This record gives sequence, structure tokens and C-alpha cells, in this order.
Amino acid sequence: MKLLKMPTKKRLLIDFCIIIPATLIVLFCCFLFLIAKPWRHWKPAEVTVQIKQTAENPYLDPSGMTQEQRILPPAGYERVPAAENSFLAFMRQQPLYENGSMIYAYSGETLSAGNAAAVYALSVGDEGYQECADTIIRFWSEYLRSQGRTDELAFHLTNGFLCDYKSFSRGKRVLAAGEYAVWFPLSRHSDSEQTFHDWLMTVMRYAGTLSLEKESEPIAAGDAHAGDFLCHGGSPGHAVLIADEAVNAEGKRCFLLAEGFMPAQSAHILAGYAGDSNPWYTEEQLSADPIALSTYTFTGSGILRRHEGFALP
Repeated sequence: MKLLKMPTKKRLLIDFCIIIPATLIVLFCCFLFLIAKPWRHWKPAEVTVQIKQTAENPYLDPSGMTQEQRILPPAGYERVPAAENSFLAFMRQQPLYENGSMIYAYSGETLSAGNAAAVYALSVGDEGYQECADTIIRFWSEYLRSQGRTDELAFHLTNGFLCDYKSFSRGKRVLAAGEYAVWFPLSRHSDSEQTFHDWLMTVMRYAGTLSLEKESEPIAAGDAHAGDFLCHGGSPGHAVLIADEAVNAEGKRCFLLAEGFMPAQSAHILAGYAGDSNPWYTEEQLSADPIALSTYTFTGSGILRRHEGFALP
């Protein structure tokens, strides 16, 4: 009977040096192809605009095709002046779908527009990531890019990793799993529109209300301006952006609020609370606790502003 030879220490060492790296390579490839998929490109969802007949509203000009043209201030109020190249000026020029447009999901489906005073024509990606916090991130980022301020494009992911556009445009891609994330060189240098949206898709995938809340600080409603936001961090939480501001002769202010929602969908301007035709929310309403909006009630949450270094003008 022939005895089997036991492997020598040298042979075991060789096998170990081959098997372990090979196993790690296989696991890494599985992670890339099944989970991370860093080569995916953002694509806008294909939507067919559908218009629903709406009742007359004294706060809406149906012919207006931007935020400023469509939404009229309440009687006795005027929009506050917007500084040139400010975020407020940027939001006021945001194009809208026709009056009465439905809201569109990332799949192209139409959703109820009962809580929308107007729907932004801002595209939504077909990957399903542009929800509430992501919509705010999208508006901020589109604004900064329009001003040539791409060096300021950076957001913390929920696990604390800082995902900045500069690194992404240099060809690095985020590989994230749970509490861990790293940059990995997987592409060429590019500052194209596609690269910008691919970066946004990465941020939207891994950031959310919790990360926005962590990199922001509370402010008083009396100090609030366009670009500030309401946020309840959680799973699910919610976040709503201040998109416009008006004031009357007595100095009382009111605001337009914009949001995205779940499932990922086009952004819209909130309708008034409890069916009110007035979409403007007063400073008193935003100072309350709870803050009751047409789609969500914020309890124990106030207005937030991103920390210094991330703030918009």
C-alpha cells in the first residue's frame, strides 16, 4: 500500500501565498461586480409629461415657467432682493414643468401631485437614489457647479467618509461597505457633466438625512434664508429645503419649501398645509414645534445650516 506524502512546510507556505491572495482577489472582484459597481453612469429617467387640470389659485401664475414666475407672493408681501449669483437667485430661475404637471418617479411612472404647488423640471436619475436629502444635495451641487465652485463640492457619507468631487474627477471611485469606505483609482481624469452626475449618484447612494444632520448646525427661524433646510435624520427621516423668501412692510417673512420624496422622484415646491392654496410658510410656522407641512411633520427638529466651510452664500 502506497502512503500519501504529507505536504512539507515549504509547500504549505507556497500554497498559502497563492490561495490567500487569490481568494482576496476573487472577493474583491465579487464586491466590485455585485455591490460597488463603481463604473455605473448616471442617466436621467425617461418621463412623459402629463398635465392634470387644476383649480385656479391666486398664488400661482399658470403661464410662469420658473419658480419666480409661477409662484406669486401673498398679498402685501414682496420677494426679498436676491444678490447676483446667490443660491436664492439660482432657485428663482429653476425651470418648472407646466402648471398641473404630475410628479415623476425614477422609473418614469407618474405619482400623485396633490402635495405639490409646482414641479421642478430638474431631471431625476433612473437609479432610484434621488430622495429627500439627495434632492437638497442635488440643488446645492448644481448651484456650486454653475458658479464654477467645484472645489467646494464635498459631502460626508452616512459612515462619515468625505466624498469630494475633486478626488472623483481625478479618477478615484468610492468603494463602500457598511462603516468602511476608501478611494480606489478606477477611471481617468474628467470634469465632464457626466462625471459630475456620476459623482452625485455616488453621494446620493451613500449619504442621507443622517449625514446631512451631522454636518449641519441649528439656526433660529429668524436667521433662515434660502439654502437652509429642515431635517429629521433617520431611516426613514425627511429633509426639506428653503427655496425662496418674501417679506411684508412689517418685516414678517414667509418661505417656499422644496422637497424630493420616496421613492426617488422629481423635486417639487410644497403645497400649503392641510389643503391651503397658499404655498408660503410663515416664519412663525417654521419656529413652531412640531413644524407641520403638507407632507411631513417635523417634531423636535428646527432649521439647519451646513457648518462653516460648506455654507452657501
